[in-house]
Amino acid sequence: MILCARRARVPVGFLTAALVFAIGGAMIAVLLEVDRQRPAAVRAAELSYLPKGEYLKVAVLGYRQLAADLIWIKALQYFGVRTQTAAGYRWAYHAVDVLTDLDPKFAFAYQVAGTILSVAAGQIQESVAILTKGVRHNPEVWELSFFLGYDYFFELHDPVAAAKYFRLASMLPGSPEYLPKLAARMTVEAGDPDAALEFLQRLYQQVQDERLREGLAHRMKEVIAERDIQFLEEAVRRYKARYKTLPRRLEDLVTRGIILRIPEEPLGGVYELRGPEGTVASTTLRERLKVYRH
Repeated sequence: MILCARRARVPVGFLTAALVFAIGGAMIAVLLEVDRQRPAAVRAAELSYLPKGEYLKVAVLGYRQLAADLIWIKALQYFGVRTQTAAGYRWAYHAVDVLTDLDPKFAFAYQVAGTILSVAAGQIQESVAILTKGVRHNPEVWELSFFLGYDYFFELHDPVAAAKYFRLASMLPGSPEYLPKLAARMTVEAGDPDAALEFLQRLYQQVQDERLREGLAHRMKEVIAERDIQFLEEAVRRYKARYKTLPRRLEDLVTRGIILRIPEEPLGGVYELRGPEGTVASTTLRERLKVYRH
């Protein structure tokens, strides 16, 4: 018996489609590499010329998701740059605003843009705008409400609005087990640095982007500094109540038995006693974190 191996006959249409996709993919890769060779300012500026999503919907006909994906690839080039300019971040925000008009369910785009604009870029209004839009179109995605709560609490100093979004996030499928309890605690103790610090530590463990982790680590140090300042100011009040006068320096709080030691300033500076009212300040903290002050 002679065994004959027959090659499976592949439809010509399938081969043609595969070839078109292969060529298309190669062309996109080449175009992206050529694009990266141009000056960053020139590339970023092009994003500002994107028309509004409502107009682009008509132009791309039935290919909205494909157009959104291509714009997202461009936007990622600017969100991914470690030393991006403020203008570059604004143009990237505009690109995400446009692409989410084309594809409103693109939840990951809202999340990436919202977190980077807030934690890394310091563009809070843009972050709130894109996350609010994301929550409106994707109410089932807990991360969007979660990060929106972060913006309101830590950046806009609005614990009432923050608590609303933390509670909303805690009730959605897939949210972490710790979130309902933490949301309740932050609602009741909106001015408590310890509750805020716990939240930041949880968030730090959750994110992977190094820039976000650096920003959160710095914010944790600021919260620790505020907590220490509150602790020292309370010690100054107890000193005054006991000795009927203010201490001349913070070290007096230790030598006169009010506290065991002066906390180490987490930002690399020192704590100082300032003013006739016994206020305490850090040499490195530019301003007090108002949301935690009673």
